[in-house]
Amino acid sequence: MVDTKGLAAFMAVVSQESFERAADQLCITQSAVSQRLKSLELQLGESLLVRSPQIKVTRAGQALLKYANSLSLLERSLMTDLAPRKQSQWMKISIATNADTLATWLLSALAPWCEQHKVLLDLKIDDQDQTHQLLRSGDVIGCISSVKQVFQGCTTTSLGKVKYHCIASPSFVAKYFKQGVNGNTLKKAPTVIFNRKDQLQHEYLKRFFNIEANQQYHHFVPSSEGYIEWIIRGMGFGMAPKEQVQRYLNSKELVLVTPESSIDIPLYWQHWGINTEISRSLAQQLERFALHAHSM
Repeated sequence: MVDTKGLAAFMAVVSQESFERAADQLCITQSAVSQRLKSLELQLGESLLVRSPQIKVTRAGQALLKYANSLSLLERSLMTDLAPRKQSQWMKISIATNADTLATWLLSALAPWCEQHKVLLDLKIDDQDQTHQLLRSGDVIGCISSVKQVFQGCTTTSLGKVKYHCIASPSFVAKYFKQGVNGNTLKKAPTVIFNRKDQLQHEYLKRFFNIEANQQYHHFVPSSEGYIEWIIRGMGFGMAPKEQVQRYLNSKELVLVTPESSIDIPLYWQHWGINTEISRSLAQQLERFALHAHSM
């Protein structure tokens, strides 16, 4: 059986990314944190953390993270079964999502669920085709991902498809697309990209206009709100879900550049396959809100 004090020390160091802050969280000395972690590593026969130049979880540590996160869900399920009317303590859950989902329907889905189940949420943001890496490493218990492949020990729930449209301001369209939207005019028009992992604009240009990404002028704006604002200001064109920009389309601050040419991105909720009431309710909550949002 895994030493509980050592496991608590390990989780605290990982979450705080510091032995000093972990000691403060556990109300023990930094030396005690180190001793507990060392004892746990001796028990398991594996090194769990790389301690310098910065704290990093090893492969064995990733496996222990998955175990610890699963154990938390099982403990909550047990306490609920034993005393269903007793007020549970707050439990922290880490979830990975893409920025567009966060900017549209995710918070509406999670707020009532977190309140009901007394969950403290730790959201981690990455591109939809990268969030599954956080699940693989054990950093999160579940992720919203465009990757359907299920890791061993995980289950997947479909969240429908998000339709991404190319958007721009009317002034930008008037300036760059006087001769229409085609390969020649697009090559002269700058685009706005969320970050260096964002491939949506590249896919749009390649699929519909046979333009390679390295031929395009581009801005990087790694903020959902800033990304849309930069496009509204006429600085470039970009890709966004229609539900995220509908109010700007209604106000004529943005227009669809090519209404007939969009990209469908499927989304999935992937999570470690611990079958508890809380994991089932979370999957159901996300599925219900996602399918409603994507059908609008």
